[in-house]
Amino acid sequence: MKKSIFFSISLTFILLTQNCSGSSYHASYVPSANTNPTREYATPSILTKGGLFFHKTYVPGPLGLNTEGTAEGKACSHSVLYLFAFGDSSIETAKKNANIAKVAYLDYEQLGIIAGYIYHRVCVVVKGS
Repeated sequence: MKKSIFFSISLTFILLTQNCSGSSYHASYVPSANTNPTREYATPSILTKGGLFFHKTYVPGPLGLNTEGTAEGKACSHSVLYLFAFGDSSIETAKKNANIAKVAYLDYEQLGIIAGYIYHRVCVVVKGS
């Protein structure tokens, strides 16, 4: 009985502190631990934005060259119940999906259900030529 309680507490602690694409209590206090591409979404400031049950947003990315955005590629990663994660949301995969050589700009798209605990999706949208 004591082992299962310890395991439950440990698992809960791990789930609440280790998430690279969603909120993380650890990232709130240690800025270098915030690996979220949309940095404010890994801190408690997300609570002031609303959307506890359903949240979808687009965040402009920090990258871009002087080229036209004629093609669009998208790459997504998903997380279910903080237990299962799959997908590839890298810029290179998004470029490959649309045969883009030069990046005009990129955006991040996030979708969260029940603050991202039930389902969380992060997509990179790359536009270029």
